[in-house]
Order: sequence, then C-alpha cells, then structure tokens
Amino acid sequence: MQHRARPILLAVVLTAGLAAVPATPAVAAPTAWLTVDAGHTTAAVNSTQFGHIVEDINHSVEGGLNANVVRNATMKENGISSWSLLTAGGGSGSVALDTAGGLNAANPNSLRLSIGANGAGQRVGAANAGFYGVGVRPSTTYQVSFFARADQAFGPVTVSLESTTGTVYASASVGAVGTGWARYTATLTTSASAPVSTANRFVVSANGTGAGRTLWLSVVQCNAPTFAPTGNIRADLQQKLADTKPGFIRVPGGNYLEGNVIANRFAWKNTIGAVEQRAGHQNDAWGYWSTDHFGLLNYLLMAEQAGAEPLLGVFAGYTLNGSVTPQNQLAPYIQEALDEIEYITGTTWGARRAADGHPAPFPLRYVEIGNEDWFDGSGSYNSYRYPMFYDAIKAAYPQLQIVASMPVTSRPMDVIDDHYYNGDPAAFAGLATRYDSADRNGPKVLVGEYGVTNGSSTNPTGTLSGAIAEAAFMTGLVRNADLVMGAAYAPALTSVDNWQWSSNLIGFNAVSSYGSPSYHVQKMFGTLLGDHVVPVQLTGASPDVRAVATRAVSGTVHVTVVNPTASAVETQLTINGASSVGGTATVTTLTGDPNARNSISAPNTIAPTTTTTAAGPSFVRTFPAHSVVVLTLSTTGSATPLLAVGKGASLRATTPGYTDRSVRHSGGVAVTSVITAASAAADKKNGSFLVRAGLAGSGCYSLESRDNPGSFLRHYNYQVRLAANDGSAQFAADATFCAADGNSGQGVSLRSYNFPTRYLRHHANQVWIASNGGSLPSDSAVDWAQDTTWRLTSAWWRSDARMTAGSYQSLQATTPGFTDWYVRHQGYLGYTAQVTGGSSATVKQDATFRIVSGLADNSCYSFESRNFPGYYLRHSDYRIRLDAYAATPLYAADATFCAQPGNSGTGLSWQSYNFANRYLRHYNSEVWVSSNGGAPAADAPANFAADTSWLTAAPWAP
Repeated sequence: MQHRARPILLAVVLTAGLAAVPATPAVAAPTAWLTVDAGHTTAAVNSTQFGHIVEDINHSVEGGLNANVVRNATMKENGISSWSLLTAGGGSGSVALDTAGGLNAANPNSLRLSIGANGAGQRVGAANAGFYGVGVRPSTTYQVSFFARADQAFGPVTVSLESTTGTVYASASVGAVGTGWARYTATLTTSASAPVSTANRFVVSANGTGAGRTLWLSVVQCNAPTFAPTGNIRADLQQKLADTKPGFIRVPGGNYLEGNVIANRFAWKNTIGAVEQRAGHQNDAWGYWSTDHFGLLNYLLMAEQAGAEPLLGVFAGYTLNGSVTPQNQLAPYIQEALDEIEYITGTTWGARRAADGHPAPFPLRYVEIGNEDWFDGSGSYNSYRYPMFYDAIKAAYPQLQIVASMPVTSRPMDVIDDHYYNGDPAAFAGLATRYDSADRNGPKVLVGEYGVTNGSSTNPTGTLSGAIAEAAFMTGLVRNADLVMGAAYAPALTSVDNWQWSSNLIGFNAVSSYGSPSYHVQKMFGTLLGDHVVPVQLTGASPDVRAVATRAVSGTVHVTVVNPTASAVETQLTINGASSVGGTATVTTLTGDPNARNSISAPNTIAPTTTTTAAGPSFVRTFPAHSVVVLTLSTTGSATPLLAVGKGASLRATTPGYTDRSVRHSGGVAVTSVITAASAAADKKNGSFLVRAGLAGSGCYSLESRDNPGSFLRHYNYQVRLAANDGSAQFAADATFCAADGNSGQGVSLRSYNFPTRYLRHHANQVWIASNGGSLPSDSAVDWAQDTTWRLTSAWWRSDARMTAGSYQSLQATTPGFTDWYVRHQGYLGYTAQVTGGSSATVKQDATFRIVSGLADNSCYSFESRNFPGYYLRHSDYRIRLDAYAATPLYAADATFCAQPGNSGTGLSWQSYNFANRYLRHYNSEVWVSSNGGAPAADAPANFAADTSWLTAAPWAP
C-alpha cells in the first residue's frame, strides 16, 4: 500500500486529565514553544510505517476473524465439546463422537445424532454453544454449510439460530439427508425483532421426523456477515483493522507460527484448499484447537482487503518447547518456505493459489525467518538456521527483504525485528528516543511487537495511560522513519471471554467488538500521517513531552507531541518554511481519566473527538493533560530534504541486490563496494564523509572526505571523483549536490547543482551523475530511480576524533569544580576521584587505561585497565564496570566507545557504541553512559554537556 497525500497534522500526546480541547485558541501566556519547519523533510514516511500482527492468540482467529460461529466444527476439540443434545415436546435421542466412517482422511470424526422418539410436535437435534455464545443481530443473514449422512434417508433436516431458552430467530430446511456424505447449505436471516445478544445457539435438528434414524454431521459452518465476498472474515473485526489504515499485516505472526512441537507449527500447505480437506491442528502455543479453516489465503486476503501488504513469517526449525531441527534435517522446511513464497507471488504453486480463487499474485516485499529466536539458547539460528534460509530465499527471490528475528552475524540482515513490552507506562514512554541516535549503517528495524501490558484480570485491554505511553513511543518511530520501516502493536485481537495475553488492541465477544484506548491511538497515527517527516523543536516543556511532525505532498502538516505530566501545556506554535498557513485547523483529541479503559459494555469510555480551531503561522494552543491531540493544518510551499551539516555520513545504495554497498573513493574515483562493521579501517574511512554546506550554494550540500580533509566528491565528465578543493567556482559547482526526495519514493536523491536533470547514481560499481535516459551507459533508464536513491547512514568511521591506539591515557573531567577528578575503577565499578601526584601507586594505576582499537568496531575504541590487563571498561544497565574480557558480541559492544568532539566544546565525548544517544558521564562520583534527559537519575540534563566531555590526559601510571 502506498500512502496517499495527506494534510500536515499535529498530534500532541499529554498525560493528565482535562476535558476535550476547546474550539478556540487559548489566551493564557504560553509555557512551551513548538516550532515546525514545514519547508524541510528529514525522512520519508514508509508505506509500512504502522501495521498489525495477527496470530491465533486469545481466539483472535478461531472464534474471532473466522466468521464461523460454530465451535468444534470438525469434532476434534475434546470430542464433541460445545455440542449437546437438544430435545423438545417429548422427543428423545443422544449425541456422541463417532470416529468411524468419517467424511475423509483429513476429517474422520463426526457427531452422531441418534434419534429416538420424534413424532408430531417433537424435536431432536444437536445444539452448538458457539465461542462463548453465538452472536445474533436483527435482520442479519448467515450462511450455513455442513456435511451429513444418515443410516437411511430422511428429512427434512432443519438448521436454526435461537436463544438458549428456545426462541427461534431464523430457521431453514435443507431437505432430506441421504446415506452418503454430502454437503448441505442454507441461508438464515434473523427476524427484525431479534435482539443483539450472545445468549444463543446454532441447532441442526429433525422436527417431528426421522424417529429411529441416525444422522452424522461434520465440518459444520454457520458464517456470520463477512467483510468481503472472499476470505470469510468477520466483518466488524476486519473493519476495525482496516480503519487504522495499516501498511502491513504480519502473518501468521508470533508463537502460533512455531507451535510447541513441530507437528503443531503453522504448516501452511495444510491450510489451503477446500475446508473439508483441512485436518486442523492443536494450537498448543495458546491452548485450543485450530480447524485451519482460516488459512494462509485468508490471512493474505485479510491484508489485501485492509489495503495492506503481507509481511510473511516462515517457520524456521524452532519450536516453543526448545526443540531445534538439526542442520541435516532442515532442508524440507526451507523448501516449505520457498513453496509458500511461490504460492503467494508465483505461478507454479501460484496455480494452486489461482485454483483457490485468487489468480493474481499478492505483493510481497518482506519475509521474516522464524519468530523470537533469541529463546533458542543453542546458537543454531545464527550458526545454520538463518543462513540456510537466507541463502535459499535470496537465491530464488533476490528482491525480497529478509527480516531476522534476532541479531545475527552469519549473513546480512536487511531488517531486524525488535519487540518491546512493559507494564509501566512511564518506562515504556521512555522508549520514545530509542532510535534517535541509533546506528544507520546496520539493518532497518521492524518493531514487530510492542505494547504496554497493563490489562486487568477482568479486562484484556489497557488503559488510557498505557495508550499515551505507546503514542510517545510511536512519535519516535515516525521521527526515525529512515530507520524504522514498520511497527505493530501486539496482540491485535482478543476475546473478552477467554484470553492468554493481558493487554490487546481490539476486544470482542460473539456479537460485537470495541477498540481500546490503544486502538484509537493506532488509528490516529495510521490515518493522520503525512508522506515525510519534518523537523520540530519543542522547548519550555518537560523533557517527557514528545513531538514529531509529518507533511503530505499536498502541503498538509501533522505534528505529534506526548506529555506524561499531570498538567495541561499552553503552547505557542510556529509554522516556519511554508509560503502560507491556513487559518483553520482540525483538532482530533483523545483524553480522559488515565486509568480508564473501554470494555464490551462501555466501548466509548475513551474515544477521540474532533473540533476545529483558529490557526495560522503562529498561534497558541492548550494541550490538555492525559491526551493525544492531532492538529491538521493546511500549508502551501515546497519542502526539501534537510541533511545534518557538520555530521559524518555514508551513502548506501537502495537498489535490491546492492543494499550492502556504500560509496567510497578508490584511486581518486568514487565507486560502490561492500562495507560492513568488520571491514578494514581504511575501507571505513574511504566510505565516510562529512556533510558540508554546499560550496556553491548554502541550500545544497557538499561531501568532504573523512580521511582526506579538503577533498570533496565532485563530478568531472559526469563521473564522480574525489578531488582537492581548488577554490574555483567550477569546482564548487561540480562538488555541490541538492537533496531531493528519493526518486524511488524512499531515501534521498542528490541532484547535481549545475546539471539539474542529473542525479548521483551508482552504475557498474562506479558513481556518476546520470539522467533518466541519455547517450551514456550510466544514463540507462533501467533501475534509474532506485540507483539514484540513497540511504544517508551513520558514517562507517564512527569516531570524529582520532586517538593513538595502544597508548596509555587517563580520562580527566572538564566540569568546573571537578577538573582534578579522573575516571578510575574501584571494586570493579567505574568512579571519578581526585588523583594527584601524591596519590598512591594503586590509585594512579586504577586511573590509567590503555586505549585500544574498539572490540566491536575498529573505528572506535576500548579502554583496557593498566593494572588488570584483559579487563575493560564496559557498561551494564548503563553503569560503567571493569569486567574481564568475554568473547561475546554483547561484551564487545558494551566495551566500545566512539570518540566525538566534546559536547561542551571542550575535549572529547565518548559515545556508547550500542546506545548512540548515550555518552560516558560522571554523575555523583559514579561513571555511567547517559543520555541528555531520561528516566535514570544519571540522565539528568543539568551539566550534561560538561559531565560528558573529557580530556585525554597524560597517564598517571605510564
């Protein structure tokens, strides 16, 4: 799905409990200032920015999305549970499970109805209680289908929907049933007087006929109204999913994919074709039977009908009981995955898809290998399972993006799947900055599951406070759209009568459904979202207040602000960079008691409202406490990408098959080649540049070599080279590029300053400025849009300052009043302490470290203890420790720091390698890795810049 052009919206999330936003601007003096730069963009919003994960948990599918109201349709869930004998008027009989003479090999079980006395005015039948009742609405049509046979033909057989006390709301006859298995159908339409209720049953009965006869039933369906003619998807649940405008649906996600044992995985081939040929399986991940009547095609149709693309999860040889498929037995499951992809996209297995009713292939861009494979402690995912699946899928489908369910080093990761759950809304809201400074040279990120888990024992959906915390997190996901390609709250659906997960997005019973406060947040973010992220600056508010903004091509702008304080925020808004700003804004507000929840009986306790307000280039607005507010503003004027001048960057290709290649210089020529974190230092430096204001125009940019200061990328005869700046106007023009939205719809394209129809392009492993069609080979129209689109990532050479590896140094504080304090270890923890010439030899050794090439990345550094060789400074839970070297990726990352210019303008700041928004800091005599504002005490903004700036002083113990 592609995002349509949308208005620019301002969504503001706050946490204290005032009434709905007033329709007129506030007049009190502002206490916060929010500036939106509508004339620049920082990232393209992904078509997959927000979506859903759907797995069969909480009866999401069996008893939920599957429109069949009959439970135990195939008599495999604890015998004939949910079925019972129904008699009236003196009729008699019995019901029992029969395992002989069944419908077919897939469904050998049947319900045997033995009819005794059944004369005029009598009735004998089998009643199904449904999934915690059977939903009935007035004037509603249901489609009935079942397989039956009798020992001797008799009839008619009647199907009906009726209350549990016997009031019939709809009934129909299917005529006589013969002695061989056959399919029978009927249509039931309830009366206009039927109540909306769940206290009902579905009945198959013989009314005054068939005395002494036996009737067998199998694969019984009574389908409630569906969203579309195909898919058999319950209408109200699918409508709620579709109303959020999801970009993707991850199917079939979660533990349901794996099963507790391999026989109970999602074996997709068993879920396609005629439902009577599907055997079903025990959903032992979540504790109930799955008929598999809602199979792979239904999941795909669910995504298609919601306007989303499927994100496919494939079984990867690991089950929830900890079993791992041995390497020499994995091939069949790899082939199973390849066949599944072919069914979705191709023609061979695709012929089976066409026979199943969908001739056209489905769009597929992302395939996830496994699910939450960090639970596999054997290391098999990295050592052989992921690489075997990766190699096979990439060989057959090189265009597909592979999602890793945990970090791996054995093969590239196109995307990494991160999951976040927390029962504390405040802690969850703290994740809003999780990706602000994350490394852009690694894989893209799918936040495949997240949510505040504060459901109650009586309500499986969360509170408004949890939804607001999620909204805070989501502002960071939008802000970092260049890195985060998608995110899905989980789980999406839950029965309110039986659930396995505490907090869910949409609650339902047999007849109705409701959206939680979290659902309304998802819907606001999904529907009020532009095409590009635009810069915002929020000052004067609590650091817990969050803000993000997007704009559409049409000029409409959306800004999201999250405030977890208990007070309303009077805010001065300024819209810069627009030619004009409309005088009216639409305001969508979600607010109320932060502890309130919606429920099946009170579905709108927390619900958004929409009003209008006066707006313009500058206006004041009150954002109520405990709220999510979206302002929709109309603007005119263009917008161009904004690059971070003075910061390091690398240019990575986006063309499928070349996404591991970066621009680098070699022999004075710009080329593309594979660069990774494990590459040689010289390659990383050659592939790193400093973004400078354009030499020929300040509105554009120039790229200065990281390892050849004063040399820039420039074009000469259309080929891009690295050359020293000679100060001429020609050089300046040749070395200046203007940023534009990526020609492929994502990333950034760099247009030549003096040849405005030509863009920076990789072609045949070299870099050119190329037009879309022309006489040069590099002007080829094939893949032009993708070849001219780039990801501006973190510089491969992470350190902006150089140190001499192998030298001994001491780290001296620069904070006034502490300039005679140094980092030292004591009791294997990092502290700062006064060290002087008169200090003991032990103290001096404790305060001396050997600076070595970074254990995780040779463009950064690690600190080895002077008096405990083999022990390094590392962070654990953000606290600095001195620990013995361990040959693990986590230890290496925790013990690696990148040298940056001092945050205070003095000395150096040491950036955490794996938490790029955190720096080495002294705080209350302890040493931490800290961010500028956050939940831990050591993240306090006061003195942050000075506390994180250090001098590398002469060693106290050379």
